[in-house]
Amino acid sequence: MQATRQTTRRMLLRLAALLPGVLALTLAAAGRQNKPAVRRLRLRKWQCINDECEPYVYDPSVGDVNVVDPNNPIPPGVSFTDLPDDWRCPICRDPKSDFEPLDEWVWVEVPA
Repeated sequence: MQATRQTTRRMLLRLAALLPGVLALTLAAAGRQNKPAVRRLRLRKWQCINDECEPYVYDPSVGDVNVVDPNNPIPPGVSFTDLPDDWRCPICRDPKSDFEPLDEWVWVEVPA
């Protein structure tokens, strides 16, 4: 009976030694589940080429106002090519066709 108690005690001590690791893994897994999935996009900046416009650059990492529909601003993460067809330069009101791509790129995290 004495040997059985010692064996049980050893087993309990071993299990107790494992608990912090198991708890840490459980908490880490729970933390990963609560974070929303995101993906990273590499998007290009575009500049208005109207000579009378101050050099306005559309930066997809910032988003923009929507002069056509002020109640629906353009959120960060929208590439220039995905802007609405009626989107216009917020400075000079020129259409998308008056923009040219720059050799500047930005990384943007968007919901997956």
